[in-house]
Amino acid sequence: MFRIALFLYLLFSTFSIVGFFLPVYFTSKGLNPGQIGTLLAGASLVSIFSQPFWGYVSDRQKTVKKVLIFLMIAGFFLSMGFFSADTLLWISVFYFIFAFFISSSGPLSETLCISYAQQHNTEFGKIRLWGEVGVGTSAFAFGFIVQYIGIEHSWLIYLIILTFAILAAFRLSDTQSTAAPVNLLALGKLFTQKKLLWFLLLVLLVGIPHRMNDSMFSIYLKELGGSESQLGLAWLLATLSTIPALIYVGRLIQRWNELGIFFIAAVVYTIRWIIYSLAETPSVLIAFQLLNSLTFPLFLVACVQYMTTIVPAELRATGIGAFAVTLGGLGGIIGNAGGGYVIEHFGAPTAFGIGAVLAGLGAIGAIATNIYNIRKSNQLSLNSFIK
Repeated sequence: MFRIALFLYLLFSTFSIVGFFLPVYFTSKGLNPGQIGTLLAGASLVSIFSQPFWGYVSDRQKTVKKVLIFLMIAGFFLSMGFFSADTLLWISVFYFIFAFFISSSGPLSETLCISYAQQHNTEFGKIRLWGEVGVGTSAFAFGFIVQYIGIEHSWLIYLIILTFAILAAFRLSDTQSTAAPVNLLALGKLFTQKKLLWFLLLVLLVGIPHRMNDSMFSIYLKELGGSESQLGLAWLLATLSTIPALIYVGRLIQRWNELGIFFIAAVVYTIRWIIYSLAETPSVLIAFQLLNSLTFPLFLVACVQYMTTIVPAELRATGIGAFAVTLGGLGGIIGNAGGGYVIEHFGAPTAFGIGAVLAGLGAIGAIATNIYNIRKSNQLSLNSFIK
């Protein structure tokens, strides 16, 4: 448990740097919100192709650990390119290539978590929470460090933490493989499942404003007069508040099932984005980051566990990759590019208002699907009883 917890802590610590603080870094390079949104959306577009590709490679080769280590090493060297570039063109070139490799490290690490949880008869959320601890504590510390050394030196911190994450990955056990073959035919059958495609649509609706918030929150906070240290505090509260939910979400799912928990998360997301759209001071944004405790952890665990019920075990990394593509790829493209455009031309309150509508639609879709599934299950049980 210690080895995988340490690895998740270190890997997700790097995510806080290239996630929450990268828009601020790009701003220091002279980019405006529209350019930043387009840049982040471009990286999300790249991930649409890279995440299924690396997931398929992992399933095909029946190893997650080796692929994950390769991706992190590639990300280490490629990050030097976009951190040192000074023009939009070269920042884009290096950042997109970097995204092709590093964007799959999150989904593959979660595949490792699922495998570990099943092998050791524990809950996925209790392992995954160490990633959130890493994001929160590193974001908080990084906020103060940046104020002292300057955002332009953030590359050094990123490389140091990523180095330790790579070393920790070598100490991990690989996933247990299945004997079932993995080929393009099996892959094609997977992505023709109506149940899977409908669920990914619900993920997209909730994921668009979530991804917009990940990238544009820092810009919104700065517009309201917030500082880098306040930004770090905001993400510390957001991530550490998820720990209790990640510990107990497994029990909640046993009681209300995955779609029921998805619905709860989507409703709270809707409330959260409405509050953000009405915020007038940084303190409001910071305080209501605590609502993340009832949004992202419930949403994440419900989605990942639901995916394991509708995706064959031999295609698990591919299935988790499809979820990641929908949330981080498609959701990132629409959330980053659309969010950046709306914020630049109409303001952040309008962008988060639109986000509330999308999350609300996701909630309606989830509860409707859950009701349909329950009725269908009851009907099958009745027919079986009659026979």
